[in-house]
Amino acid sequence: MFLLFWSSIVLSVLLGHYANGHINKFEATVGCSQYNSNQGYNFAHPYFATGGFRNLQVDRNGVRRIRLGVLGNNDGHIRLAPVQFPYDRTVMNEIVLSGWDNTKTVVRRYTRTAPSAHTGQVVLKEQSSIGMMSQFEPLMFTLAVHPDGTVQFTNDKDSRPFLEFKDASLSANYVSFCNWDLSLVFFYDCPLEQEQQFCEGGLVLKKKYEELTCVKNGNRSEPVEIGN
Repeated sequence: MFLLFWSSIVLSVLLGHYANGHINKFEATVGCSQYNSNQGYNFAHPYFATGGFRNLQVDRNGVRRIRLGVLGNNDGHIRLAPVQFPYDRTVMNEIVLSGWDNTKTVVRRYTRTAPSAHTGQVVLKEQSSIGMMSQFEPLMFTLAVHPDGTVQFTNDKDSRPFLEFKDASLSANYVSFCNWDLSLVFFYDCPLEQEQQFCEGGLVLKKKYEELTCVKNGNRSEPVEIGN
């Protein structure tokens, strides 16, 4: 009875939280690790092993997903590398999220030879992203890497990727973050997004890329299908 009582309270809070429309934007970072970057582009920023992330998800098709975020006005640089110290003519990728004064996102491949040096840069993708980043709300997204080199960035607020490209040589064994002209806060190894939708007699609680589960009176039922 006590457990049922508290389960009902939690469910009521969740329903009220989404009904009144007042959401703390930083709740999306709960459970994430954090890296603060203010040393600039040429600093020897650390590379984190994605294989050791607690929240790494690998599905039956071999797609690897990690959830990340960035807080700041512009130029969120994400580097993907095959090794922890990619300075020995290492071919790797770099994604510039909303650089150029928060107007454009660019994907690059290059050969890195030192923390402050790289050669042979090739631009794989370039697209507009005016106003995508903000110092007041973290940009939270899921990074999905497919076995064929397809890479997708999907905003927590959407179900379709806002950035997609393909590079068969890409490796995401390690990830690093850096800023350009302004200090940034990066969030990584975040719990995969919890989608919450209404279903008949209850509330759906599920991870974004898993099957739906309907929660009724604090008890989970069989998976259900719910339209968008």
